[in-house]
Amino acid sequence: MAERSSIWSEIASVAGRVKLAVRSDAPLGIGRAPEQAGANGNGSVRAALPARGIAVNRRNEAQISAALDTLLAGLGLPPAGDRAVIDGEDPVIASPHRLGSASATALAAQGLAAAQLWRLRGGESQTVSLRLADAVAALDTNLFMRLNGHSVRRSDVLVREPLNRAYRCADGRHVVFQATYAHHRNGLLELLGAANAATAIEVVAARWRAGELEEACAARNLPAAVARTRAEWLEHPQGRMLAAQPVAVIDKIAGGDPLPLGPAKRPAAGIRVIDATHVIAGPGLSRTLAEHGADVLHVLAPRLMDPWSISLDTGIGKRSAFIDLDLPADVARLRALAGEADVFVQSYSPGSFDRRGLSASDLAELRPSGIVYVSISCYGDDGPWSMRGGFDPQAQAVAGIMATEGGQGQPRPVPTLLLNDYLTAYLGAAAVLAALARRSVEGGSYHVRLALARTAMWVQEFGLLPAESVAGSPAALRIEDFATSEMETPFGRLRYLPPVTRLSRTPAFWERPPCPPGASPPEWE
Repeated sequence: MAERSSIWSEIASVAGRVKLAVRSDAPLGIGRAPEQAGANGNGSVRAALPARGIAVNRRNEAQISAALDTLLAGLGLPPAGDRAVIDGEDPVIASPHRLGSASATALAAQGLAAAQLWRLRGGESQTVSLRLADAVAALDTNLFMRLNGHSVRRSDVLVREPLNRAYRCADGRHVVFQATYAHHRNGLLELLGAANAATAIEVVAARWRAGELEEACAARNLPAAVARTRAEWLEHPQGRMLAAQPVAVIDKIAGGDPLPLGPAKRPAAGIRVIDATHVIAGPGLSRTLAEHGADVLHVLAPRLMDPWSISLDTGIGKRSAFIDLDLPADVARLRALAGEADVFVQSYSPGSFDRRGLSASDLAELRPSGIVYVSISCYGDDGPWSMRGGFDPQAQAVAGIMATEGGQGQPRPVPTLLLNDYLTAYLGAAAVLAALARRSVEGGSYHVRLALARTAMWVQEFGLLPAESVAGSPAALRIEDFATSEMETPFGRLRYLPPVTRLSRTPAFWERPPCPPGASPPEWE
């Protein structure tokens, strides 16, 4: 039986209580970094308010203070000796959801988890700081990508694909499709019997009842979901199951001797990560580990490459190698790599890795010294929908995010378009760093489980903003309001949004530019 208890008495003596100050006097919509005193980022930040435990002020108290406290405890992290400083308040953008509060909480948690891991490696306590506006920008990092001066905004697969929207059905409800990959697009069009044009799809969708269309898509393993209200989802068997579990689950699946990490300049230096994932939560998770110094190898099949603009965005900081899981020799190669890995992240269809001898228990047996295995799904790995695939839009649809954003008359996604993908990435990175810290103290292997729909439900737990406070908020982020960085890549000069969580002693940054898919050999350096 999996163990979820936290054993932290060995290191409690080095930890104080997290002190969080949320400043609401910062200008909204300006996401520039706090002043830093040196090129290495080890500079001064504004002082946090003195208080016992987690201290906040004004309107963000209930949304961030309690949420961060609960999240840290759920991850098994001890009370942290670091101080978290968050500037700003919602709304940053025209959404009734507290997007900034949710994203800032997840980002602060992964920053504190990285700081805790570094402290276990002999480092000092440090400040973790970020701006609420930057936290919202971190939900849409693709927006900031510029290659040789040109925007590489999400490719037509995600933005211009006619299927990728909500369609009204005969009963007045809406179904949200997703055609990220060609086989999904072709399968949906074949089921509908429609041309790949919005007007044609509208006509055909209007002949179906929404629930029947959702089930027909599920029977063919096609991503689609009815846009429900939050209340409806909480009454759904899958929604009830997800509501009963934390937003990030860490199960101890095998014992072992402690595997302490030696001193290092960065929290995750020397940590080997296999990224066997696809758009966007999984690659975003490993990208976050890379910003703390992890050695990340992304593996994928040549026939299942992500949209190139997404690869540029989430591929930064990593190497990339081709491994086709339909080839026995490649499966054997991946198992050999996993035998020397610290972290294995997968986000493909439920059961895909189990069938190939790459389950969490398989890799825990293969790596007896301890491994952190991460599973990311749309709806969770238990319950009646556990075998259904889906993407960020489906998670927004089922949980009620879209209905709240646009009303049931015309459900729409949050203004950043994506929500659960990037948030799940940051929550998952926090969980992985926490599990690595546990491995160093108590030993063993750990299974981290995340679901996009559960992340959407977690956002809803922050509550909604009053309508009057949202009125007048910007409809979209302005790129010029945020600090960006540049680097040379094999593709050209790349401008991008750097890590927005700032650690005062171990600044987060990416050591590698994104590389072409498959450009690296499938081996550790």
